[in-house]
Amino acid sequence: MRRISRAKLTVVAFGFAGAALTVAAQASDGAKVRLCHGTASASNPYVLIDVSESALAGHFDGTAPGHGRKNNPDFVLAADRADCSGGPGGGGF
Repeated sequence: MRRISRAKLTVVAFGFAGAALTVAAQASDGAKVRLCHGTASASNPYVLIDVSESALAGHFDGTAPGHGRKNNPDFVLAADRADCSGGPGGGGF
């Protein structure tokens, strides 16, 4: 029988623990909201992210990380839209 090194067992154990923590975190997050997160980039002014309802307030009160003065404002993606193109109003930038 092949011997498995202690280092390999440690890596596998941490991998299983990380996967379990990820599943637990996803289960406890509750409902997700699709949010267009504003950036300061002219070529990519918004990125689409999913955040838990409990983290939503931070995107609008200025406490979320990554919000600079030059960033476009965040907005919740309307149910009838598939992406962030066009900004909050859905028109051109």
